[in-house]
Amino acid sequence: MLSHAGAAPDLVAVAVDLDGSGEVDLEVSYVVNGAGWDSRYDVRLSGERLTLTWFALVTQNSGEDWPECELALSTARPAAGVDVPELDPWFLDVLSPVVPMPAAAPMMRGFGAAMPAVAGAAEVAVDTAQVEHGTTASTYRPQRPVAVPADGTAHRATVAVLELEARVDHVTAPVRGPEVYLRATAVNTSEHTLRPGRAALFHDAEYVGVTQLDAWAPGEELELALGVDDRVRVERELVRRSTGKAVLGGTRRLEAAYRTKVANHGPRPVRLAVVDQVPVSRHEQVVVRDVALRPDPAERDELGRVTWRLDLVPGGRAELELAVRVDVAKGAHLTGWRD
Repeated sequence: MLSHAGAAPDLVAVAVDLDGSGEVDLEVSYVVNGAGWDSRYDVRLSGERLTLTWFALVTQNSGEDWPECELALSTARPAAGVDVPELDPWFLDVLSPVVPMPAAAPMMRGFGAAMPAVAGAAEVAVDTAQVEHGTTASTYRPQRPVAVPADGTAHRATVAVLELEARVDHVTAPVRGPEVYLRATAVNTSEHTLRPGRAALFHDAEYVGVTQLDAWAPGEELELALGVDDRVRVERELVRRSTGKAVLGGTRRLEAAYRTKVANHGPRPVRLAVVDQVPVSRHEQVVVRDVALRPDPAERDELGRVTWRLDLVPGGRAELELAVRVDVAKGAHLTGWRD
């Protein structure tokens, strides 16, 4: 929601009944459509300090220009909102025949209206807004008046600036790709519930990209991927692959082994999380055996996700090994195995 003061309608008719002569002050308020605001952020990491600047991009096409006026920005209707790669479970299963289904009658589908593109934001006041917290929403009032023409262009007002302590590390999922991401984990220690919105990311003075910031409540912890760090390198390679038959019952045996090498070519120590996975069977005819992980990982869950946590000094290197054996019953057609 958004409201403003300072603009007047073209024509207002008011009936006044006075007992005598005198002056009367009239205040008129009314509702217009076609006005709103979206959240944008600048997120800057310096050392282990995270500075988050929250901006409001105000647009309106109500048909009347708003001269410099006082704005009230309400969060009563928040907009809907990798980062670091998230691994899906590596399932193994047995291929089952597909039973054809009868053709369904065609269905009519509706299409929602697309949101209009937002034009470039105009730089306005730097002062943060005053805030009034309600039961389920907050209202922010920028300290300086803002002029918003009725042309649909976005005009920027600063809502809040947050200074947060951050825990900084690196994370990589080499099964997905060789990128190593700089990651900052912070708790929202402010009074503000941040709305979803696009965030520009900076590492010190360097621009590193954009991300989508989800809704962030006070006291909640959030992870932010702050771009790829090319000074930390990772390489994952297949070092063994074999297929054969076990002695009993004609069971088929598959084996695979992977080696991951990591190196810190940067000038500072690095805390690195390496995420990999082992297969998980969803059928009794597929049995995962002899999983070997060296060194022992810090975390391993029931969906096969494995996480090693390493501390690498400048110039430091490490090697990780993952090996697995899978037994498949005779006549079963395995799906999900990575060739």
